[in-house]
Amino acid sequence: MIGKGVQGGEQASLNEVLEILEQRKKDKELTYEQQLAYEHVKKFATGTKANTEKLKKSLKEAGLSDKAVLKVLDIMPKNIMTLKQILAHENRTFEDAELVKILASVKENA
Repeated sequence: MIGKGVQGGEQASLNEVLEILEQRKKDKELTYEQQLAYEHVKKFATGTKANTEKLKKSLKEAGLSDKAVLKVLDIMPKNIMTLKQILAHENRTFEDAELVKILASVKENA
């Protein structure tokens, strides 16, 4: 039902959304919008929950904001240029060494 209302205000990665929707699917039939979201997330979610949590912790330690962490988790950049574009909205400049370290963490947990 469109316009039903927001139940929570927190942001979630694609893997977390997939887990939530799979749980709801077990409990009851998904609405049309939820089914569309489920199909989208199933197509684009990558990695396992354990790897996602490990990467999330690593990115937080690197000094990324919650929003940037989720974008990196969702996109899983494969090169420095893509990572720079994701981090362009952060309020700080990253050194090349920091970017390489972040990218290495992403590749390790992909």
